[in-house]
Amino acid sequence: MPMQTEIAVNTDIDGSDGSPFPSIDMAAEAGFTHLTWGHQFNTDFMYSHAEVRAIARRLSARGMRLTDTHGSSGIEKCWYSSVEYERLAGVELIRNRIDMTAALGGDAVVLHPMVTGPDELDESRKQGTQSLKELEHYAVNAGVVLALENIVRSERTGRRDDGRQCFETIEYFFDRFSPEFVGFCWDTGHCLITGAGAMERAAGLARERLRVLHLNDNPGDWDQHSPPLTWKPDGWDAVAEAIADSPYPQSKPFVFEIDARNNGGNPRAFLQQVHEKALAFDELYTRVLHKRGGHRGAQSGRGGHHSDHRGGGRGGRRRRGVGE
Repeated sequence: MPMQTEIAVNTDIDGSDGSPFPSIDMAAEAGFTHLTWGHQFNTDFMYSHAEVRAIARRLSARGMRLTDTHGSSGIEKCWYSSVEYERLAGVELIRNRIDMTAALGGDAVVLHPMVTGPDELDESRKQGTQSLKELEHYAVNAGVVLALENIVRSERTGRRDDGRQCFETIEYFFDRFSPEFVGFCWDTGHCLITGAGAMERAAGLARERLRVLHLNDNPGDWDQHSPPLTWKPDGWDAVAEAIADSPYPQSKPFVFEIDARNNGGNPRAFLQQVHEKALAFDELYTRVLHKRGGHRGAQSGRGGHHSDHRGGGRGGRRRRGVGE
């Protein structure tokens, strides 16, 4: 039986609202085995039990599994809002995504940290800390990590992170919460836009607490969400090295976060291209492992090692028989 490399792609390949089922079907047909949930990543939408059950049925019918979920910082429901009822509503929104993720077999919910003006930053971090304290027991009991993503702009405020504020905020929360609860989501495309030193800084955070990958590429001037090895042929060995040195779960597929709308507008054809690039990155990672003797590095950092959470193993990369 031929072996199939396990690779994940985001559900919101052609927009983040509306029905996710066409995207699920197209991803399965293109050869992807897993999905990261991207729909409603920037809204106040609350998933009902009926909707989660319907999603579970479609994933099962397509032989697909969930890796993780892109949570939402909300519009009026925001986990770091200075308005207390909005903050509390934001906590409810994150709990909703934790429940959904656990029910569908994922291991993490991605959150965008705050990017605000300097006068509001301390208050936003204080409110965010309170929210995370209220969520910690709930998330850990569910087996779901909250992964903070490096971003370049806040959807909530529209403010661009020109001063690397996001990295500092992620480090701020790493210093206050354990790796069993708060991890890192590495968006490689955001690093390319942020500029000099951003990829290296993100790699350092990845070595400490990497739990979610948003692998994508761009020409450096806008968030195009092309697959890796499209615009920047160099530098991906360093990304693979950092992943190999990280606590990224060994049984978890690599996740490619892409957008067909910015890459020709034909999602079905684009997914085929993404799958080819994903396999190329997988091969690159395997070569990196081979150079280092086939072993991943020591996984240590702020908070220490975090073991693989769902079991299984990926000496190099995990593969499964087609139809498994």
